[in-house]
Amino acid sequence: MPILSLSRSFPSNLTSSFRSALFVATSIASSASAQMIAPNSATAASEFNSNYVITNVINGSGLLAGFTPLSEHASYVVGNHWTTQAGALNAGNARASFFFNTTQTLSSFNMWNHRSNNIASDPFYAVAEFDLILRDSSGGVLFSLLNQTALPNVLVAQNYFFASVAGVTRVDFVIDSNNGSPFTGLAEVRFNGIPTPGAIALLGMSGLLVARRRR
Repeated sequence: MPILSLSRSFPSNLTSSFRSALFVATSIASSASAQMIAPNSATAASEFNSNYVITNVINGSGLLAGFTPLSEHASYVVGNHWTTQAGALNAGNARASFFFNTTQTLSSFNMWNHRSNNIASDPFYAVAEFDLILRDSSGGVLFSLLNQTALPNVLVAQNYFFASVAGVTRVDFVIDSNNGSPFTGLAEVRFNGIPTPGAIALLGMSGLLVARRRR
């Protein structure tokens, strides 16, 4: 049963230097994990128009070929982000589902947040809090990662780790809040399978950093 969740959204009482160190540690851990898995298809309850559809976040648009979680996503332009219609968040429609043609065993989620800040006429689309729900082929819930926080103005992937979950064919992504705009959305997403020993070791290192800081 999943027991571990670690993201790059760190407690506010950490110093900026410590936050940076932990950010790097988790970034390296993610890049050492198993090969990223792209969903085969996706649907969304709300899309601004045909230029800002949910498939933009699973096709690598805005990222160079061979990208990793440490790769920077391009700025917000036509065709490289998913953006909802205005008011989708308040209407409960700021949500998407990602589908896999074959069952997957997943252990982490890579999310490139929306890059509207200082570009869109109404910025601050970036996701601030979300839920991730892993389902089997019958729609049953295998695992839920709830109330996860995300940071705006981060160019690389923000990574969320959990103990491996088998039999996944669908993942629901529900945006609970953003940074204040009537619009929201994402830049790109990927998932990862069972992490390698190197990734586990680096996750342990980042955990030790947290433990030492709290003493």
